Amino acid sequence: MSIQVLDTAERGIRRAVTRNGLVLMAVLFVIGLATALVDLGLDRLVVFDPADPAAVEFVAPTLGASLLSLALSVLGMVVVIGATRILVSDETETLPREAFTHRMGWAWLNVFVGTIVFAILVAFGFVALIVPGFFLLVALAFWTVFVAVEDQSFVAGMRSSWALTRGNRLSLFVLGLLMFVVGIGIGIAFGIVGFVGGTIALVLGQAASAISTVFGLAVLATAYNTLRATDDEESPEAPAADPQTPGSGATGGI
Repeated sequence: MSIQVLDTAERGIRRAVTRNGLVLMAVLFVIGLATALVDLGLDRLVVFDPADPAAVEFVAPTLGASLLSLALSVLGMVVVIGATRILVSDETETLPREAFTHRMGWAWLNVFVGTIVFAILVAFGFVALIVPGFFLLVALAFWTVFVAVEDQSFVAGMRSSWALTRGNRLSLFVLGLLMFVVGIGIGIAFGIVGFVGGTIALVLGQAASAISTVFGLAVLATAYNTLRATDDEESPEAPAADPQTPGSGATGGI
């Protein structure tokens, strides 16, 4: 059964504007803004003399600021992994703690390394006459979901995504293209408001990024659940995948 593009996009966006989706947007916005401000501060801690390009001086606080920027980047990926788990689950009102703690080191390492491998594969695909690049983008679209939700390695996640997308890749490509357009629209809307530049543009840019990220994750999670449900219906003897976030039944929540 082919995935319904508009229906999937609509359900995903509705999922993104639930309480959990809005909270995740806020968290990603804060982390993104803090990272941008730290990076901006780092630029000012580096003294560069145009007359002598080799003479670059680093002010003492640079190391601390660099470590803070690194920590924020790590935290941002933790939140994205947790957000993926939550958006795949049925939970809309509370953020289960285990979504951000369950085998997080394993998931984080696989997403980090897998992202590099994925980028290289897609880059080679685009070099090979463009089309293979788009094909790999679609065929491997769900590998991070398998890593985050099903505790797979990035290699197993890519294999699972390849199998899951079979027969629906054209529809998924259109869905991805639609969300790309939505992301551009959000960026343009916030960019027009922040046209004055400076701090306002920085803040609005991070807000647009956070919203687009959660929208994209929610639509990806919705498509994943739809395809998994279809896959289970066609293979009744296979064990049903648990769409719930690891630990989503835990009593604790945020």
